[in-house]
Amino acid sequence: MKILALVGTNANFSYNRILLKYMKKHFRQMADIEIAEISQLPPFSVDAPLSEQTEVWKLKQKVKAADGVIFSTPEYDHGIPAALKSTVEWLSYKTDVLKRKPVMVVGVSYGRQASARSQVQMRQILVSPDCDANLLPGNEVLIGNASHSFSKDGRLINAEARDNLENCFTHFVEYIQIFENANKEGLDMSVKQPTISEAYINFPTGRLTLKEVQQIFSTIPFEIDLIDSTDHFAWFSDKPNREHVRNVASLGETVQECHPPLAVPAVMKIINSFRNGEKDVVTRPLWMNGHRSLIQYYALRDVNGHYLGTIEFTGSVEYILNLFENGAWSTDGNTGASKHENANDNSEEADSVDASTGASESSDDDNTDSVSEVVATPAPAANDDTDADATTGVSDAGSVDANDDEADATTGASEN
Repeated sequence: MKILALVGTNANFSYNRILLKYMKKHFRQMADIEIAEISQLPPFSVDAPLSEQTEVWKLKQKVKAADGVIFSTPEYDHGIPAALKSTVEWLSYKTDVLKRKPVMVVGVSYGRQASARSQVQMRQILVSPDCDANLLPGNEVLIGNASHSFSKDGRLINAEARDNLENCFTHFVEYIQIFENANKEGLDMSVKQPTISEAYINFPTGRLTLKEVQQIFSTIPFEIDLIDSTDHFAWFSDKPNREHVRNVASLGETVQECHPPLAVPAVMKIINSFRNGEKDVVTRPLWMNGHRSLIQYYALRDVNGHYLGTIEFTGSVEYILNLFENGAWSTDGNTGASKHENANDNSEEADSVDASTGASESSDDDNTDSVSEVVATPAPAANDDTDADATTGVSDAGSVDANDDEADATTGASEN
């Protein structure tokens, strides 16, 4: 179980940070707790430029991936700190990362009343319509007299507070499991519906069951992702060992939500070029995860040419390149004859026209402008700063379309 714990202050020293570090160590057998700081987040503003929202996007991805979230809040002037309020606004404005997410509130303060008032405010915010989180009811972790409740090495030495913390955290883990089990049961029921498992689709070229369609997408060597015509992440193929790891929690997100802010302009440039009919495909060869890969973006259109969305094909091409480099095409597939077998007999035909293309071999250099330029990404050297970003599908070293900004046009974009 993965839990994200937010330090609810941007202060350099905070007993709330100490509490979360203690919980991470003390409950390590029950859950994997990751502590997240909010000090690097910009103040919330609906007008904040995308270039300033990178840390916000990273935090959203962590919240989305977590099974549950803990908010640890101090108390400033009978309320939560401004930095924490700003953080919650980032996590609730035009995004659903907190929606139905199990959350828990804890707090430490110097006074005898602990952080009671700020926790009340925090709970009200988390159950508001914009957040709509699944708040753990009751189970209040109120630790006052902070300087006397923790040892110098960060241990919670107040026995009563420690027992209450253990009891509340156990309830939170059980609370998360309730929602996990409910989600699993819902998925199982949808799979067992006979109307789904027995359904099939009639194509002009044949008929496939839904099971066959699913397995075809899982078997083909390239993974597929789809951004629909409204610029929402709509679907991805359930292929094992994907180059770009996808999560069903991202389905329905806008391009802006599922990409790093700095990548959004480049992504939208590709999508808009498809939507406006300027392009139909963008191809990028690059190194990814230590091997040569190919990413191709296609405009999805109906029979009348209307834009339906953007498809991304991603996959390793090492197997194909190894076949070529090992001479797999050195013989004529129709006759079994080697290209070099009758070299002397065919010397007079060396400059003859290729019957299948009408093109003379000797004229290849003169006709290079008629072929789409493909700039392959060179193999990365050790500690080479120009290595491809495996999560964005982009290499600084080259692109098929030099005018396109480099970005993952669907959801795999990541920024480090």
